[in-house]
Amino acid sequence: MNIIEEQELLNSAKKSELAVETLLNSYKPLVSKIARQYFLVGGEIDDLVQEGMIGLYKAIQTYDESKNASFKTFASLCIKRRMQTAVKKQFTIKSSVFNELFDDEMLDYMEPPSEKENPEEKAISKEKYEYMNKEIKTKLSDFEYEVLKKYLGGLSYVDIAKEYNVSKKSVDNALFRIRGKLTHLLDDTNY
Repeated sequence: MNIIEEQELLNSAKKSELAVETLLNSYKPLVSKIARQYFLVGGEIDDLVQEGMIGLYKAIQTYDESKNASFKTFASLCIKRRMQTAVKKQFTIKSSVFNELFDDEMLDYMEPPSEKENPEEKAISKEKYEYMNKEIKTKLSDFEYEVLKKYLGGLSYVDIAKEYNVSKKSVDNALFRIRGKLTHLLDDTNY
């Protein structure tokens, strides 16, 4: 498609679904190319392509040729922003689920019971502490256990990766596996 045909389609896209469909089909290879630059944990490339197509659709609807940018440039920007938002959103959801799993209550059970507790509370805390530690140590690999301690201690993915001389992705994968292996502890903490 040449620039003149493209501009005619863009002008008629406000009123014509056929024009929109033609532009979407024409730019789908660009969307697929951009999608390969991103990674969506637990998602497929098709999920990113779908997000990119939404960004492309919005670009078609909002493009203003008076802004001195080609449609392709504007569309690429909209597609990338939509994909980046999807990746960030997925990361935020993953982080909140992970943080729910490793809340302050769980962190408390990873440390020995306090001397300030009454005898009954101390016995229950000791039992929970021993149970949690046993579960954590038997379910996790040595690396996962170390990553969990560092993460709960407040270190970022980047800091943990530097300390163990691994990629940030390795740390992310370890935390994802940890969450899967220890999810059952949330229900067990209330026994």
